[in-house]
Amino acid sequence: MKRKYMGVLLGLFIAMNLGAGTVVNAAQNGKTAVYVNDKLIPVETKVVDGKVYVPLKSFTESIGAEVQVNEKENTARIKTGGTTVSSLLNKLSPSVVGIIGKLRKSSQDYSSRGENLVFGTGVIYRSDGFIITNAHVVADMDTIVVVLSNGKAYKARLKAMDEKCDVAMIKIDKGGLTPAVFGDIKDIAAGESVIAIGTPLSFSLRNSATMGIISGLNRSAEGEYKFIQSDAAINGGNSGGPLVNMKGKVIGINTVKYTGFGIEGLSFSIPIDTVKYAISHFEKYGKIRRPYLGATFSEGVAAKYGLPSNEGLTVTEIESNSPAQKAGLKVEDMVIGLNKVKISTKIDYNEEMKKFLPGDTVVLTVIRGEKQVQIKVKCSESSNT
Repeated sequence: MKRKYMGVLLGLFIAMNLGAGTVVNAAQNGKTAVYVNDKLIPVETKVVDGKVYVPLKSFTESIGAEVQVNEKENTARIKTGGTTVSSLLNKLSPSVVGIIGKLRKSSQDYSSRGENLVFGTGVIYRSDGFIITNAHVVADMDTIVVVLSNGKAYKARLKAMDEKCDVAMIKIDKGGLTPAVFGDIKDIAAGESVIAIGTPLSFSLRNSATMGIISGLNRSAEGEYKFIQSDAAINGGNSGGPLVNMKGKVIGINTVKYTGFGIEGLSFSIPIDTVKYAISHFEKYGKIRRPYLGATFSEGVAAKYGLPSNEGLTVTEIESNSPAQKAGLKVEDMVIGLNKVKISTKIDYNEEMKKFLPGDTVVLTVIRGEKQVQIKVKCSESSNT
């Protein structure tokens, strides 16, 4: 079947209807390169009578719109704006669940006078009943109940949990579910629109949605890994719910917000690459298997305050008989690189170590005195990972 081409002079159409974010450049090979918001659209273009034509479907997808082509009527209907958001919510709601449960008596939040009910949100990632949520949502639950978008409730079992990533996997005995589509962290950027879906404040408000923009990537928010920062409103009970881009793909799991007098619009989500990392380990090992060196690090002053820094991590302590000690790492060594990747914060270190397993060998670039040395460390596995 022939491609459907949009019969307009692209440069004029963009300037009038889509703003200056779209640019048409002539490529060196004679073809035309089309950029939307400085992002190249990988499409084949045609030039007819001096006019540039692009495949309609490829172009509309690049601007977050939907197109329906009716060949019999020779029409193409493009839907943008609020209609797209509405269709995204209708599509995503069956993949988002409410989670409710009673606190264990051993929980520090348990009250002898209250009902001790806590709730949160989860995302279906497999049709056979596997659901992803935050570890802090289910960690202290004595019983876990999942409520689907149709209102039906099912008891759930905790399959795996990691408090450092704040990711947990639970399972209900129900098939035929609608899994969410997980996106890729490489496909998102600051300034893009996102939707947060969850169960804010009351369980009766499950699958509520708020909209915002991505304020920043690679943020530090009192965790061990990087976060996505957005201004989409997140309240108690939103934890474990999805942060979704305008293509309907989950790009993060909502986890925390900053609160206090004068603080607004500071919400944080676990990036989808960290979520996928946790899921991969859960499915293979039942837990996250972290490589362990046995060294304690401290950050430089600039790194602690979020300022750009060329200073690395200073070794403050080395455990006896640990991999670090066996490899010759010393107190006061400064680690500036891990397998040729620059390291200046503890989060940098933790993010890079996600690539390795116990038993793998990593190469540390170390400043010792006035010398730079390479130290190979064969990692072991910590009992508390």
